[in-house]
Amino acid sequence: MDMKTLENLKSLSLLYVEDDAATREELAMMLAPWVRELHVASDGQEGLDLFKAKRPDIVLTDIQMPRISGLAMSGEIRRIVPDQSIVVLSAYNDVEYLFRTIELGIDKYITKPVNVERLLDKLAQIADVIVALRERQRNQVLLEQYKNLVDQSAIVCKLNGAGQITYVNDKLCEISGFASDELIGRDIAAIRHESEKNQHFKTILDQLESGRKWTGIIRNRKRNGDLYVVESSLMPIINEQGEVAEIVSMDVDITEIYENYENLVDALNRSRLSLEEQRHFLNEYKRALELGACICVLDRDFHIISVNKQFENLLGYSVEELQGKPASGIMPELSAGRCLGDVEKADKETFTSRILRFRNHQDQYLQFSVGCVGVHNLAGDIESIIMICQDITESLTLNREIVETQRELLYMMGDVVENRSQETAQHVKRVAQVSKFLALKAGLNPETADMIETAAPMHDVGKVGIRDAVLHKEGKLSPDEYEEMKHHARIGHSILGKVERPLIALAAIIAHEHHERWDGKGYPYGLKGEEINIAGRIVAIADVLDALSNARIYKPAWDEERVIDYFREQRGQQFDPRLVDLLLAHWDTIKTLRNSIAGA
Repeated sequence: MDMKTLENLKSLSLLYVEDDAATREELAMMLAPWVRELHVASDGQEGLDLFKAKRPDIVLTDIQMPRISGLAMSGEIRRIVPDQSIVVLSAYNDVEYLFRTIELGIDKYITKPVNVERLLDKLAQIADVIVALRERQRNQVLLEQYKNLVDQSAIVCKLNGAGQITYVNDKLCEISGFASDELIGRDIAAIRHESEKNQHFKTILDQLESGRKWTGIIRNRKRNGDLYVVESSLMPIINEQGEVAEIVSMDVDITEIYENYENLVDALNRSRLSLEEQRHFLNEYKRALELGACICVLDRDFHIISVNKQFENLLGYSVEELQGKPASGIMPELSAGRCLGDVEKADKETFTSRILRFRNHQDQYLQFSVGCVGVHNLAGDIESIIMICQDITESLTLNREIVETQRELLYMMGDVVENRSQETAQHVKRVAQVSKFLALKAGLNPETADMIETAAPMHDVGKVGIRDAVLHKEGKLSPDEYEEMKHHARIGHSILGKVERPLIALAAIIAHEHHERWDGKGYPYGLKGEEINIAGRIVAIADVLDALSNARIYKPAWDEERVIDYFREQRGQQFDPRLVDLLLAHWDTIKTLRNSIAGA
């Protein structure tokens, strides 16, 4: 047992029930240092009363006791807490007792005389599962809280590949005035404002269908017909066939800023206005922007002409420190030529938009959503550029934290499976690395390959629901045991399929399909060929490669030639033939990759 395992056990409470005084005193003394809290009872009735009062994490009990037997007590405890962890100690090996413990779903059955080291090992295994499941529950709550935070701070909408709305959050409904059931199922074009050009929207869809993200300004229509304007980021979600399965839109309301800009354009276009009136409108525009937005004005050479108070306050620089300086000093990633070109090509009534990093006076980076407006002279040339900036650092950080929380959750659950199945931590790391390598060689985009790498460690999560007698059996499984083992694919999908997050949803697919076969003879559903998700087909090869190449409780490791021969024989039968070809073509590289992981 390592220190982490022992620390998990020491964080839990234990109820120990034993009627023999000498045995009880001796074992209680040995157990006390290894648990957070130890409760001791001398018979089943006292044990049941203590359980109701203390609700320990683990129950350790003898069978034969006065008043209430250990099994009767366990049955009553399971009635109160169905998933309570219970370990039975007994000097009896009677089949009747064994069947009764199986019926009750007892976690462990240990015969006397008790080997203390073996008992602690079993308790530590249970502790690992309890701690991991609690961590999983905490993560699920955290993920839900993150979702709520995103829903409160941003306008979120999801579309299917055809552009129909499949989800809207409360903030979108609040701003637009539509109820969610009025929007879901409708074409997104139905909520675009009449001033939004249809051709513009078609251009956006064409870009998304090509797999590229789109960001920009969109005019939308409220339920009452009024205009509202958003800074929109549209991200296509690509499936394994390379098709757009879903589009996620995250928007920021910039209606007030847009209306200030429109008012300026309208005012300056009124030729009947006197010069004095035009100056008045310019001053009004400047005042409105000073109050409502973060402004930085650049000349054609991208030197800073001026900034407003909001910009000064956000970055911590004074206007004197910035005036006349190159914009690259605070915007190191700004491509001046590209930005000027975009502004020159833009319609005079629209923004160009992008996400940029700004460096503040403490040398820290902030993420801004930036709308660029060209100011034209009488000849129509760009004289200067107004950058209207909005700080989105917190929103982007929140998105990254959501993804990282999912990654940590998957790796944490992967540790649970390793501890339960007695496979090494290096096994899931090697499977993850090889899966990512094959995904890239198969032509999947880097984002999808990264997701497969992160989700792959969960391929055997369903083994937490398989009995130890089957999971740890040395030698070949009987037909009945093999059928029981096959259930782990469905159990894994059941565990992960309840969480509607992209990473965990992919992990659920992998857990469900990594034992399907190319020829349709796999399980649980007998899927065939490309009916099997590409992620499941990739992980199947990576998993079998590692299982054959390393010793297991039921078999020794195979030599390299035998493994290669196996994949050649199973090409087009067990495995996707194209993926087998990629495996064999890059065999030496994959071998090096696997050997780079400790314990390979």
